[in-house]
Amino acid sequence: MIELDLQLPRLFADGQGELRIQLSLESHSLTALYGASGAGKTTLLRLLAGLETPVVGRIVVDGDTWLDTSSKINVPVQQRSIGFVFQDSALFPNMTVRENLAYAAASPKDALIDELLQKIGLESLAYRKPDALSGGQRQRVALARALVRRPKVLLLDEPFASLDATTAQSLREVLGDLHQQFQTTTLLVTHSQEDIRQLADRKVEIERGRVKTDEDKAPEPTPMWGVITKLDRENGYLETDTMQIRLSASAPWPNDLKVGDEVSLSWKRRI
Repeated sequence: MIELDLQLPRLFADGQGELRIQLSLESHSLTALYGASGAGKTTLLRLLAGLETPVVGRIVVDGDTWLDTSSKINVPVQQRSIGFVFQDSALFPNMTVRENLAYAAASPKDALIDELLQKIGLESLAYRKPDALSGGQRQRVALARALVRRPKVLLLDEPFASLDATTAQSLREVLGDLHQQFQTTTLLVTHSQEDIRQLADRKVEIERGRVKTDEDKAPEPTPMWGVITKLDRENGYLETDTMQIRLSASAPWPNDLKVGDEVSLSWKRRI
């Protein structure tokens, strides 16, 4: 669990104001932060990382206090268990892909380095430097470098914004897989509804330094396939080789539905 209670004077597009945010984030969740440019989304990430300090605030991560201005506690950036991925990847240009990961790792011989290179699909480019990579490849390296530290919290500041649609989709899939494997608590700043739809458990809209809306994302319908083995329209009963389900007897079943047909059912909630 991450608990945030932060206040910081800030200059917004329409003048001086104050960022004032209270949030509680479930461990291992992926929360999307969205809203207009300049609303305070990136500032929130920087406050959590320790790159900025609020006038008044408290940050508690899994029971550990990282910041408490009333008690004069402010854990330094390097001691916070944070992985940060920026829009421009921010790799060291004079280091190879592997050296970038090794620099962030607990040890240059950490086995996780090679595991991550394999998972992001860049084993064959491990000894290339960033300027020899495409934009999507550089972002994969940036993501792996953030995770090689085994952070509790992963912060992503519009990591797909500068990528074409195909490359962005590929990286979303990589991020989704790695988020599940490493079970980080992830905050993703984005302007993309596709990022929210595919990745987020929860979406929080920030407007002028305040939480405007905060809601869990509705789950995608889950399709189930099967061949009908029993069909009882009167009682709203359908059975296939993979599932049994009761529906309303008044449901608009296709007139030509029969035993032996292959069907697909989907729902948003298990019942």
